[in-house]
Amino acid sequence: MDILVIAGEFPKLSQTFILNQITGLIDAGHRVTVLAKKSDGNARVHEAVAQYRLLDHTVYFHAREPEQKWKKTALYLIHLARFTARTSLRPGRPDIHFSDIARQPNLMYMVRALKKADTRKFDIIHAHFGPNGLLAQHLIDSGVLEGKLFVTFHGYDMLRFVRQKGENVYSKLFRSDAVLLPISEFWKKRCINLGAPPANIRVHHMGIDTEKFDFCPLFPHENETIKMLTVARFVEKKGIAYSIAAVDRLIREGISVEYWIVGGGPLEGRLKQEIKERGLGSAVRLLGWKTQEELVEIMKQAHIVLLPSVTARDGDMEGIPVLLMEAMAMGKIAVSTYHSGIPELIRDKENGFLTEERDAGKLALVLREALEKRASWPMIARRARETVEESFHIEKLNRRLMDMFEGSLKP
Repeated sequence: MDILVIAGEFPKLSQTFILNQITGLIDAGHRVTVLAKKSDGNARVHEAVAQYRLLDHTVYFHAREPEQKWKKTALYLIHLARFTARTSLRPGRPDIHFSDIARQPNLMYMVRALKKADTRKFDIIHAHFGPNGLLAQHLIDSGVLEGKLFVTFHGYDMLRFVRQKGENVYSKLFRSDAVLLPISEFWKKRCINLGAPPANIRVHHMGIDTEKFDFCPLFPHENETIKMLTVARFVEKKGIAYSIAAVDRLIREGISVEYWIVGGGPLEGRLKQEIKERGLGSAVRLLGWKTQEELVEIMKQAHIVLLPSVTARDGDMEGIPVLLMEAMAMGKIAVSTYHSGIPELIRDKENGFLTEERDAGKLALVLREALEKRASWPMIARRARETVEESFHIEKLNRRLMDMFEGSLKP
């Protein structure tokens, strides 16, 4: 199959779930082209990007022209549309016009990028995140792009984006025959509440390659320093401020803790200040971004992987964080919150630990409880690995995805 994957930023260190899906499709013999707005600007990329020569098959549509030149092009198309009495771009679809595309810069950029790459016809178009699905549907309706559309919804696209654009923002997409792929049952319900027809919805988890994550649980002795790890973009929904506060409480109670935080982002300055004000400089370390390979080596040394996700004030939420899947595959003790689809991965006290959002006190209590139950860690670690292998293994998920793709092409 010829498959077009549409993403916002590619390659992006924090979105290994898209990378793993792409490489799985290539391994299965499919031809994959990536259409992305831009690279995330990070010089560090996962090894698979070079191994599969993915940048050779990536088309970027972000405009680098001066704004004045863009406006000139857009105005020309609008005037052309008016001159041709709002001529349709596709015969039989009088509701699709030059001016509809000309008024939306991202659509214009995508049209130009596709034409420049001399590619427009695919068997499958797989858009990650709802806004990219909307753009793809516009291009399909206009005849610029051909292929069966699948749209994966991850989280923010069903909340923050909807709040910005209105409850009916996806009405055009939901009226189409696109297959909608929310990544959890939680987001499936949200899709339906926004008007998506249930018949078009298939819950499809993101997953990981468990072969890259050896089962290597680490069980601390009674007086051993507890090593905790968080890997995240430094944004509100990751709840890192609460984990820092919880670690502070544990240390004040006399528990020896080292806390490593891998990542970066807009809240980095605020988190550094929090660490400094609490006097945690010797216990809490910010390690910057790491490749997947480097991260695995760091995770091997951790006892607990901590991600206390929260609903951000602007409505942003998680999907099911890949970090937790990776940690559980390695037999680490995963500690998170009752948030979004996370309870579909972690079952409290069975294969990890969960607590309420936005409560550093309760988070510290749960961490202390986990430490008091060290005798149960071997069982929890084994169940965690089994959960990921059963329901979040990328090979199984990719086979299911390809079955959906192929099934959609049958007459």
